[in-house]
Amino acid sequence: MKKIARRVSIVFHPAIFILLLPFLIVYKQTASGLYALKWQIFLSFFVFLAGFMVVMGEKFGVFSDRDVTKRSEREKFYIIISAIIILFIAVVSILKGVLFAPVIIAFGVLFGVLAFALLNHVFKISVHSGAACAFIIAVGILYGIIVFFAILWILPLVIWARLITKNHTLAEAISGALLGGLITIATYFVGKNLV
Repeated sequence: MKKIARRVSIVFHPAIFILLLPFLIVYKQTASGLYALKWQIFLSFFVFLAGFMVVMGEKFGVFSDRDVTKRSEREKFYIIISAIIILFIAVVSILKGVLFAPVIIAFGVLFGVLAFALLNHVFKISVHSGAACAFIIAVGILYGIIVFFAILWILPLVIWARLITKNHTLAEAISGALLGGLITIATYFVGKNLV
C-alpha cells in the first residue's frame, strides 16, 4: 500500500502539474499545439532548475529528502522557489508583457508559495494537495465542468497518498487543497479583470 502511495505522490507531484498547466492554458488561448509546446519547454527550464536546486540541497544537507518533508527545512525551499518564480516572471514579462497568461499565473503561484510559507510557521501544509487542487480547478475553468469532474478523482487520491506515506495529517492535506483552490480562483478573477 505504501509503495502505491509513493508512486501516486511521484506521478501527481506538484512539478508535474506545473509542467502541464502552461501548455493547457496557452493551447486554450491560441489553439496552437506547437506554440503551447514552446512555452511548456521554456517553463521546463525553470521547473528543472527548481528540481536541481532541491536535489543539490539534499546532496549538501540543506534538505533531508527531495520532498522537503521536515517543516523546519521548508522555509529555505520556499525562498528558492520564490526566487525562481520571480526570475520566470521577469524574463517572460520582458518577452511577452505582464498581462501574458503564464505571467499572471506565475504571480498567483508566487502568492501561493508565500501563503504556504507563512502557514508553514503554524503547520506543514501539503504542497502536493494544494497543487493538485489548483490544477483541477484551473483545468475546470479552462475546459469546462465535464473535464473538471473527469479529473476530480486526482485530489482524493493525492490526499490518500500523502496520508499513507505519513508525509501529512488529514488537516494538513485538506488545508493544502483548500489554499491551492482559493488561490487558483482568486488568480483567475484577478487575471480576468486585468485582461
